[in-house]
Amino acid sequence: MQADFVLDYDVLTIQQPHKVYLIARLVAGSAPDNEQRRPLNLSMVIDHSGSMAGEKLDYTRQAAQFLVQNLSTRDILSIVLYNNRVETLVTPAPVQHKDAINQRIDDVKASGTTNLSGGWLEGTNHVAENQGDEYLNRVILMTDGLANRGIIEPERLVALGAQKYETGISTTTMGLGDDFNEDLLIAIANASGGAFYFIESPEVTPAIFQEELRGLLRVVGQNLVISVELTEHVTNVAQLNAYPASMDKQRVSFRLGDVFGEEIKTLALELSLPGIDHTGEVEIARLRFDYDELTEEGAQHRVLEMPVKINIAPEGELPVVANADVSQSVLLLKSAQARQTAVEQADKGDYNAASQVLRTAADAISEANLDDSALSEEREALLKQAADMEIGPDAYDSHSRKMMSTQAIYTMTDRHTATQALRVRELERMLKDYKDKQPAQQQPKGGPTPSAVTWNGNTFPLQGDLIRIGRAPQNEIIIDAKGVSRFHAQIVRQNGQMILEDLDSTNGTHIGGFPLQSPYSLSTGDEVFLCNEKLVFHAD
Repeated sequence: MQADFVLDYDVLTIQQPHKVYLIARLVAGSAPDNEQRRPLNLSMVIDHSGSMAGEKLDYTRQAAQFLVQNLSTRDILSIVLYNNRVETLVTPAPVQHKDAINQRIDDVKASGTTNLSGGWLEGTNHVAENQGDEYLNRVILMTDGLANRGIIEPERLVALGAQKYETGISTTTMGLGDDFNEDLLIAIANASGGAFYFIESPEVTPAIFQEELRGLLRVVGQNLVISVELTEHVTNVAQLNAYPASMDKQRVSFRLGDVFGEEIKTLALELSLPGIDHTGEVEIARLRFDYDELTEEGAQHRVLEMPVKINIAPEGELPVVANADVSQSVLLLKSAQARQTAVEQADKGDYNAASQVLRTAADAISEANLDDSALSEEREALLKQAADMEIGPDAYDSHSRKMMSTQAIYTMTDRHTATQALRVRELERMLKDYKDKQPAQQQPKGGPTPSAVTWNGNTFPLQGDLIRIGRAPQNEIIIDAKGVSRFHAQIVRQNGQMILEDLDSTNGTHIGGFPLQSPYSLSTGDEVFLCNEKLVFHAD
């Protein structure tokens, strides 16, 4: 593995205070093949309380069986079921009789309440029976509800996760549906060195299990800790991620956990520097990477250290140019922090403050003026969420809170692609739900002709006889969003009607879930999608 770092600015002006952003990086090598990888000592702990009945349990069975099929005889597996009681479905043993295990999974039924702590403890005990350095020791804890039996206090459950992690057993948490406590599951995973997943709909369950298993089978390093030792030139350090942190005098340490094959593990830090009164190269900090590298010979502890130096120059002597990659990472992470703050404000009922926090983050992306597709998509997502926040409690419910919180923690733990995938699935689900509610063939409503259209909280009057819509600045209505064509669609005024036409766009125009294949007479209340962008037509 290789370690390095990059700063947003490597030249600062003398005697001026600065905030400098540092990205520390550990670049992993290729993932091992199945015979060389670290074998798993795994316990699946599955909620089968009454609320899991139906699709939830059906898809959970499929997901569990997929996991079983992809384990080898070198792996040890146990399966624990819990409701108000705790039951060991499969005792810890090498995975040799897959058909027999899957038959037992098929027979699982739903009933009772939720003794989360009892099931979790049983799973950790099973892992402890065979625990050893030669294994990757993990519990997968899945629930769709609240802990209402056994230990139920969040602080005790989080402390339990930290205690188990200290003994070498980590826990991944998965929350299914809208009724579990996402703050608790995120905190447990964070304290116990695992990952958190939001399974927003039952049919997603197999894909989430597959993602977790893919990671477990690609682990090449464990127990990664990145520390920064500060000099007198740094007055404060703050992380933009969400990793467990500790401080010892001038050294601040962050626990990043497992490292996967071909992964670039990153930590983003904000360093506050007072004005430095002399020119030249100055060491402002030292970085230290501690981790256990998994090799064919076993775990080898590695320590890598390096100085963090920066150039101090008289004003105007050297060009001061921001590193675009660092700027992108910082903007994405600050957007995630904005979501966390927005959730806190919305929980207090201050929806306007929540919306403003999100809009401020979107404005920061615009002001950065970076040509970056990920940032463009992030800005549009922030604006959508800000517009929803302005609606208030009708739009901010348990599901939307989980969506916001999950996107924040995914991005802040090096999983921004999972944030993007979650948003895509949500949009696809919205389109499907909308289509399911529509008649088999979409027909014009025949209602009043609209005089305005709203997109992303922005309202545009429908003026003139020709209104073009798309990304290009020549359009009357500019929709600067990923997936929208330069000239995507147009509206023509004919005999008092507003006729919508698709302009052979790349990703299509949809009304009521149906692609627009011929001119369509718009009515007040119509909802039109240009790719993933929703336009609502209405009266002034």
